Amino acid sequence: MTWQPGKETPSTELEVIIAFGKVDSKEIDAQTKLGLIQMASAGYEEVDVDAATKAGVWVGAAPTTKTGNGESVAEVAVLLMLAASRRLNDELAFTHRSAQRPPEKLEVNRALFGKTVCIVGLGGIGDLLIERLRGFGMILTGVDNHPEHAPNGVRGYGHDELKVAAAQADYLVLAIPATKENENMIDGPVLAAMKKNAVLVNVARGSLIDEPALLAAVKSGHLFGAGLDVVKDEPVSDGNPLLMEPRIFVTPHIAGSTDLMLNGTAKFLREVLARYRNGLRSEDIVNEPRKPRVPLRESLAESIVPNNALDRPT
Repeated sequence: MTWQPGKETPSTELEVIIAFGKVDSKEIDAQTKLGLIQMASAGYEEVDVDAATKAGVWVGAAPTTKTGNGESVAEVAVLLMLAASRRLNDELAFTHRSAQRPPEKLEVNRALFGKTVCIVGLGGIGDLLIERLRGFGMILTGVDNHPEHAPNGVRGYGHDELKVAAAQADYLVLAIPATKENENMIDGPVLAAMKKNAVLVNVARGSLIDEPALLAAVKSGHLFGAGLDVVKDEPVSDGNPLLMEPRIFVTPHIAGSTDLMLNGTAKFLREVLARYRNGLRSEDIVNEPRKPRVPLRESLAESIVPNNALDRPT
C-alpha cells in the first residue's frame, strides 16, 4: 500500500512502514500490528522514536554508506563548493541575459586547489567527501566527536574546537546528522570566527545553521558565499531571503537524488525486509524496545539448538 503525506492511513493493520518522512506518535499508536518502521534515508529525526520504542516497534535507518546516498551527497558537496567559489548565480544570470556583466570584475573567482577545507562530521559522507577532495589538492581537516579517528592526512578537531577549525578553513562543509543538541550550531559567533572570505556548505540539515546570521555574514562581505542543499523551511519558497542573495547558491534538497541512490536504497530495503521476514534484526536498528511486538534475533545462529543440547544437565 502507499500512504501519501497528509492523507489518512490506508489501513490500521500495517505491519511494516517504509518511511520517507514524518511518522508521529498518533500514527504509531493507531497501528496495532506495526512491528517495524524502516526509514528509506539515513536521517530518522522525523520519526517519534520514543513513541515507537514505547509501543514495541523497531525503527531502522538506511545508512548512507549502504545505499549510494553517501556517494551522491558527496558529489553535490563538491558541486556547491565550486558553485559558490565561481559565483555561479551571477555567471548564469549573465549567460541567460538577465543581468549585465560589469565592465571590470572587482573580484576574481576562487579555485579549490591549495585551499583548506574543514568537514564537520567525519562519518560516511564526510569520509567519502574527503576521498573526492584529495584530487583537488586541498588541505584536509575535520571536526568530529572522535577526532583521533580522522582518516590519514586529515587533521582532526573535537567539537569543542569548532571555532578554532573554522578560523583556519577556507571552506566549512557540514556533513553531520541533525539533533536537538546541534540545532543552530553554526550561529553568529561561529560565523564570525570563520576565516575572512570563507565559504560555508551544507549538505546535512537546515536546522544546523542560523540562517539570518548566515545571510548577514555573506551580505557584510565577511563570507565569500555559501552553498546550501538544505534549508530550515522546505520545500524552499520563492520568498526565502537566502534566494535573494546571489552569493548563496541553493539547491532544493536533491543531493542524494540519483540513480545510484534509488537502486542502492531499493536493494538495501529488500535485504532488510528479507531479514525481518526471517525474524532477523537489521544492523541499522536505532532503538531498543523493551517488549517488541515482533521479537528479532541478531542472527540465525541464535535460533539453532546444538545437537547435544538435550544431553546437557539442567
